[in-house]
Amino acid sequence: MPFSWKRSVTARYDVFNGDADGICSLHQLRLAAPAPEAQLITGVKRDICLLSRIQDVRSSRITVLDVSMHSNREPLQRLLDAENEVVYIDHHFAGDMPDSPRLTHHIDPAPNRCTSLIVDRLLNGRFSPWAICGAFGDNLHAEATAAASRLSLTEGETGKLREIGELLNYNGYGADLQDLYFPPANLYCDVQEYANPLDFHRQSGYLKTLRLGFDNDMSLALSQPLFASNGSNSIFRFPDSPWARRVSGVFANL
Repeated sequence: MPFSWKRSVTARYDVFNGDADGICSLHQLRLAAPAPEAQLITGVKRDICLLSRIQDVRSSRITVLDVSMHSNREPLQRLLDAENEVVYIDHHFAGDMPDSPRLTHHIDPAPNRCTSLIVDRLLNGRFSPWAICGAFGDNLHAEATAAASRLSLTEGETGKLREIGELLNYNGYGADLQDLYFPPANLYCDVQEYANPLDFHRQSGYLKTLRLGFDNDMSLALSQPLFASNGSNSIFRFPDSPWARRVSGVFANL
């Protein structure tokens, strides 16, 4: 692993964004270093102030993936002051980072970078197919395709990794967990059963459900009339419905 813990600890927490990038980042790490005892802390894609959920914790190991350090600066400092060891891996704007020997950070805000690709680099490419899924999910198609080419994946295999990433990402969109097909923690636990994403693509019942949901939601989205346009810009107005919130990110990318 690219980091080590500095003291004995009482508990472990895995904190991750509930989208494809967060799920695939954590999955890579835990394939390399399993931690079945870790408490999972996540939520819908836009729920990024996740460290505030960890209260009254001391001398624990906390791994944070794919959520902005800037948005979690205050609770992060509180956790460090309570002698928790924190590993922070992310690609968002970090702002002023705490100066603490208990913080290990790998932050790369480059526009062609996502957390899955940072983890892939830290692990020397041990689980690159999952990093490719995360990159596709984060709409980094060029980077994901290039990584797939380096692995000599076929066009069909690359397409399956793209579908995994996009469907995992699709599941993260919603105002709250009730909008989603699966709570991201449950979806991660399903992903966790598969070292090879192509096996996940072939066997996961979760993925089959997401595929059907995605097709239905996209059909509804594509049937919505154009609300307004200005040059190359188009505006669509969706109803206040769970399907519209679920599909908003993928439709915007399209």
